[in-house]
Amino acid sequence: MGIHITLHAGRNFILAIFHGPVTAHELESFVDELLLDKYDTKDKVRLAILSEGASASLLRYHTICAAGKRMRLGRHRQHRGKLAIIARSRVGFGLAKMYQMATEKVEPSEILVLHGDGLESATQWLGISDLSANIRQILNCVEQGVERGLSTQMIR
Repeated sequence: MGIHITLHAGRNFILAIFHGPVTAHELESFVDELLLDKYDTKDKVRLAILSEGASASLLRYHTICAAGKRMRLGRHRQHRGKLAIIARSRVGFGLAKMYQMATEKVEPSEILVLHGDGLESATQWLGISDLSANIRQILNCVEQGVERGLSTQMIR
């Protein structure tokens, strides 16, 4: 499994791409990373892409709900940032909806969950549509690496 995280500090934007089977340890490490102070700014926008090969078969429902609850407690939640989740498979879409419910969001506009290739809609909703081509390029590089058997866990 790999999680690719890119922080665009100048744009107040975080991109996370999930691919392959996710373990409980990897999900916990991902949440730990996002709860660091460097991600704690007002009006942060986040885009999570669950690649077609992303799988939660190694996770229990309790683990996913616990991750959502931990994220809700993070300071960045006080800053009313937006999160768009693009799930490229039905299973990923179900997981994204489960995560959305687990966060117990306060405002309906805080999390947007899309199925398929919703990159344009997601970036427009987040206000970063000018980054769409760059995001698509990063996504293609990550997915090509997976096809070659490479795993990435990158934090910038």
